[in-house]
Amino acid sequence: MQATITGKFTDSRQVAENWFSAFAAGDISRLTGLLSDDVVWHVDGDPGVSTVGLLQGREKVVTWLKSFPQNFHAREFVISHYYGDQENVLAIGRFRHTILSTGQTVGSDMVIHFTVRDQQICRYQIYEDSLLLKQAFTVQQQPVHQQVRLNGTVYRYLDIGEGPILLFAHGLFLDGQAFRAQYKVLSQSYRCIVMDMPGHGQSSHSPSGWTLNTIAEDLALMIQELFHRPVTFIGQSQGGMVGIRLAARFPELVERMVLIGTSAREEPEFRITDWQLRCEILQNGTQQQRSQLFDRIQPLLNSRRWLEQFPQQAADDRQRMLHQDPQAMALALTAAVFTRGDIRSLLPDITVPVLVICGEDDPATPPELSMEIAHSLVSSELALLPETGHHPMLESAGQVTSLIRQFLEGPPRSA
Repeated sequence: MQATITGKFTDSRQVAENWFSAFAAGDISRLTGLLSDDVVWHVDGDPGVSTVGLLQGREKVVTWLKSFPQNFHAREFVISHYYGDQENVLAIGRFRHTILSTGQTVGSDMVIHFTVRDQQICRYQIYEDSLLLKQAFTVQQQPVHQQVRLNGTVYRYLDIGEGPILLFAHGLFLDGQAFRAQYKVLSQSYRCIVMDMPGHGQSSHSPSGWTLNTIAEDLALMIQELFHRPVTFIGQSQGGMVGIRLAARFPELVERMVLIGTSAREEPEFRITDWQLRCEILQNGTQQQRSQLFDRIQPLLNSRRWLEQFPQQAADDRQRMLHQDPQAMALALTAAVFTRGDIRSLLPDITVPVLVICGEDDPATPPELSMEIAHSLVSSELALLPETGHHPMLESAGQVTSLIRQFLEGPPRSA
């Protein structure tokens, strides 16, 4: 805790601390005793949110306090700093609550301003993300996606479930829905943050392009500022390449990692010409030419077994690729292929446990690349999946989910 230290401020701060202690315990009697007769309660926002409005008088505020647990289930409530003087206390922190009427979970930074007189609270005002609260009070048929601007790029992500945080990052031409089989199961025990990578899905992108290094920096900022704790990073292909950078450069932010169908090497020279032609079609081709491009690319990514057994899912994935912004896909291709570079030197710096998964029939990042990664890491497990190509989380969804769950439930291992 940090605070402006004076004798009189210490007294007013103690009132605020007593308030939070009683609030956490649900002790209405103690809370009532901390309120002045004419206390003013000030919560800005949409009136559709049950806690929003202006109240005056102890009795009305006590009614508000009694209704709080009928509307919210507290997941996290942290006060990190106090500032103030003899009459004013600013408590700075964050919360995360589930709205009981909708099942939506919402979190926000907050500042609570207490005005203290004669050891009682005579005014309370909270500053929080009222728009996010309003959205959480709206019944949604599907899980709510959120957005955050990181160093100028707007990232869209799904935030679902409660528990230790799993952060998912997909590969080129996909979006966060590529992990739908995994997060539907794992969100029962974990908080799943499922990203749309820059230029993919509903995330924005810089028209001048980006690199995998800048994505790693963006996600590091997100973890630091929004999650306040290390995550398990789950990355496929380009997502795994970002994960290696993140875990090596920001080791305090990653507690475990899952790498799926990825590489620590630069793109082989013999493939560059084909990628240049594909990039040209993305930038300047017609819709029909781009459709034909993805028809040709899919057999280079997915196993024959999956394409034959799941033709509708394969067709849906081609449509998802085709509906991406082609200019953004060209920039994403540049980052994931042309400028990604060789990062094998980073692997020995990663000391957290890592699960490496690869399809035995992956032509894009063949199994020997995953073997190389696993052998270069301090603490790793390797799983090779038969009849599986470059998208194991789609092609062998149940196996991948089970492998991740077993890995997460296993005992932590020291370097």
